[in-house]
Amino acid sequence: MLAAVGSVADDLDGVTLTSHWPLVGKAPRRVLVIGQAVFGWIPSWRAAQLSTSAGMDEVLAETQLACYERADPMDWIVENRVRSSPFWRTVRLTIERLYPGSPSAWYSHVAWANLCPVARNDVKGNPDGTLREVQTRPAAELIDAVARALEPDLILVLAGTFWWPFSERLALTGSLGVQRPLLGLGRRHGRPWIIGMHPGGAQRRGWGADAYADRIIAAVERLGP
Repeated sequence: MLAAVGSVADDLDGVTLTSHWPLVGKAPRRVLVIGQAVFGWIPSWRAAQLSTSAGMDEVLAETQLACYERADPMDWIVENRVRSSPFWRTVRLTIERLYPGSPSAWYSHVAWANLCPVARNDVKGNPDGTLREVQTRPAAELIDAVARALEPDLILVLAGTFWWPFSERLALTGSLGVQRPLLGLGRRHGRPWIIGMHPGGAQRRGWGADAYADRIIAAVERLGP
């Protein structure tokens, strides 16, 4: 993926980028939650750094180490203001309903990844144009590999329409009909996947975090074990 981004470095001249490596909570059972892209995240670099293998290794190492010095890589959420965002409130409520009475903190049940691991770090928003196009294929391969390696109880994609470029590469079997704010429901490699609107967009359309979490839990029950 970094090589793909490096191949369009001229188009990204002067742009500050960031990159996100999946963070995995410490609880033995977890949900892989996939969002859109990060902004203001820890690594900060320029595409020109990817022109050499040493520069690429440096970017990759910094990306992979982010938050892994913590007791739980996901406990950063406790002290970050985004914990009250529609996205993270929906995730928290979903986890609390999936694992009631768990001795582990809710965030420990979360493995967190993003459809677009590389994004601009200087401008809020998801990547578009060339930056999105060059990483779609390798990003889909990364997500697939992460889902297979972690063997989570559920893969929950809360990325809205950003999912559609990935849908052919991450095709689901046994798909079931859904109602908004959900967009898709099925299985891949035997694991249940739920695709839904981004919680921010869902909230603007009348589905707050509580109602959204209820719809996700109902979908989990439809998918079965």
